[in-house]
Amino acid sequence: MDRKIILATVLALLLSACNSTPTSNVTNYETAGNLESPNPVGCVSVGGLSNKQNPVDIFTGLNACLIKNNYSNAAELYFAGMSYGFFDTKRVSDITAHQAISVLRMNLFAAQPQEVLDKLQGALTNINSDNTAICKSLTKLGAPAYKPTYMIQHGMGAFTGQSTKDGLVENFDSGAGWKDALSTIAKCV
Repeated sequence: MDRKIILATVLALLLSACNSTPTSNVTNYETAGNLESPNPVGCVSVGGLSNKQNPVDIFTGLNACLIKNNYSNAAELYFAGMSYGFFDTKRVSDITAHQAISVLRMNLFAAQPQEVLDKLQGALTNINSDNTAICKSLTKLGAPAYKPTYMIQHGMGAFTGQSTKDGLVENFDSGAGWKDALSTIAKCV
């Protein structure tokens, strides 16, 4: 019987603690360069991109395509942005920064109606059914040629200090990283 009273008391205390109003404010800290888009694109195909544009730049164009109902270009830009993002997760040393791509996707797609997402998914499936053209376009675009500041500044290392002097993996093999990105994202062989 005593055990039930103690358990009920502890449960009541926990519930009241969960329902109480916090006495402090939550502050969101953000560093300069976090998810930054220095060279945003419009609604273009992969052929209209430069390898100096980061995934945030590319997703800006993807959003422009969704607004214009151009799902074909939006799907191409999705593959390009995700390939570049995957590549960047391989070369950025701070693993807490790698979530930048997930946050970027969440920010873009959370604001879209289901109908738009369904149409984009249809265009992605269409490109995936015969990936020859997208693989050729991404190969021609080439590996990223920018410093992934948008991602480096997204991680905890931006606050606590980077594990390497520039935030990048030392002796990173760009060729192997790009080949891995292409085979993983667009399934290019």
